[in-house]
Amino acid sequence: MRILTALILLTFLIVGCTEESKTVKLSFKYKTGMTLEYKQVSKRYTKVIKTDSTYKKDSNESTAIIKQNILEVVNDSTFKINEVDTWYYMQQNKDDSTQYDSVTYSREMDLLVLQNGKIIDFEFKNTEEKTTAYMKNYYEQGLPVFPSVEVNPGYSWTQTTSVVLPSETMKASTTYTIKSFVRELGYDCAIIEYTGTLLIPIEPKKGDETQRSGLDRIQTNGMIYFAYIDGIVIKQTEKWQTDGERIQIINGEWERYKFISNYDVNFILTKAEGLK
Repeated sequence: MRILTALILLTFLIVGCTEESKTVKLSFKYKTGMTLEYKQVSKRYTKVIKTDSTYKKDSNESTAIIKQNILEVVNDSTFKINEVDTWYYMQQNKDDSTQYDSVTYSREMDLLVLQNGKIIDFEFKNTEEKTTAYMKNYYEQGLPVFPSVEVNPGYSWTQTTSVVLPSETMKASTTYTIKSFVRELGYDCAIIEYTGTLLIPIEPKKGDETQRSGLDRIQTNGMIYFAYIDGIVIKQTEKWQTDGERIQIINGEWERYKFISNYDVNFILTKAEGLK
């Protein structure tokens, strides 16, 4: 019995040492012609508060299909990607609040992405996207840029971004931690946990007579399963808690209100072609 116990203990020690001492390089390894498809399920609860009273409540659940086509590998370190996102959700009928309509919305864009995950440029293709500034801030603040060194469980890094507002400059930061290496959906993955704060300004849209503006303070936390051999994201879960401030012109007068939102996202790879 003692021999068996010793052998079991030794096995755990060996596995533990192997896990801690193993290091991997995190980098995207896209290839020209590679296609990836993801399914994203999102749940959102929102509340609008005016003069300390709840003015409006809403909840929404949507499913999105995200298709990425790797168009070109530039200089072995930059990838040009075409992405088409299609959302499916139910929306309250404008004429009859007891009825809901099925809605489909699609968006297409081209992105330039570095090997470390940093998005250096993007362009919407099929529409004049009104949230370009918001997306740019999210890409800069909310997406991980992988470290240049090899990592192991316990390794962490923090990304900090300066956010310039009309009256001040603030700092947004997110900390990422390698929790473990696992086998997930047939891939060798690094689990990356993260938590942070995003600060995203709301800028007035061209042609919007209300001149709506403000600031979203977003507390975010989540977990990414990154397949380090294949260089792609396999799965991701994320939670957002948004505390937003808004000001806009209503009936000729400026009015302030708060926008509060809880947002849960589950994102998973459903198809991958051209990996090998």
